[in-house]
Amino acid sequence: MKRIFLTVALLCFAVSANAQMLFQRQMELPVPTATDSIASADSLWWAEQPRISLNLGLSAGVTLFSHDNEFSPYYSRFGVVLQVPLMFSYRVSPHWQLSAGMRLDFNYNPLHYNVNRHWITTANGIDVVDGLEFGNYGGNANGKQHFYTYFSYFGIPLQASWYPWSRERQLLRVSADIFVGYAFVKNLGLNISYADYAGDGIGINENEHTIHHEETMLPWKMELGIGFSTDILGLIHGVRFFVNLLPSYRDPLSGDGIYLHGMTFFL
Repeated sequence: MKRIFLTVALLCFAVSANAQMLFQRQMELPVPTATDSIASADSLWWAEQPRISLNLGLSAGVTLFSHDNEFSPYYSRFGVVLQVPLMFSYRVSPHWQLSAGMRLDFNYNPLHYNVNRHWITTANGIDVVDGLEFGNYGGNANGKQHFYTYFSYFGIPLQASWYPWSRERQLLRVSADIFVGYAFVKNLGLNISYADYAGDGIGINENEHTIHHEETMLPWKMELGIGFSTDILGLIHGVRFFVNLLPSYRDPLSGDGIYLHGMTFFL
């Protein structure tokens, strides 16, 4: 009887010790948390996302220029821009994307001041001198007339974009970019409501006249920009602050370069 009791006691002790060791091992194992589950889900989601994409876009906006050149005849308060980008994009991480490609830019900038074309009389008649002037000189066209400049650029944009919410990319995108372009078209247009040529008193009504190959309009652009864009605001989809490191115009009187910078609201 004593042997049976002693055997049962030893078996109970062994089972108890084994259960205690198993419990201790289970306590040492890491317990899955909500953070681990989210990280695993994000990893699986990111693994399924395409890394490379090709996009053809179209964007339009209104530019508000700074006032650094407000005393120049080439001063514009606002302008209209249309962009057609073809971009290759690579998603480096869930939050970062790099893009490069080609872009067409069309820029229309009404000049602010009421300016005059400068006329000179040659042996063959009357010719137009390139450049704008404020003053009225003999033989100039007087009256209400405003110029506008038009540039068509073809260039290469490089862009780095950051998405604070990687799964909801339409909420917000912060980007830094550089655009290097050449103006294959640059025109100086003239809108005239009424003109009276000084000296002869002849009144002329003219709708529009375009001067091609304006020498004071410079063709190259190297523009740096920082932009903020979203798809949830409705009419305005983003704003971009920019500065052109190259002059857009060359003042014919002083010879100084005129640089443009400001901000563009994209629709």
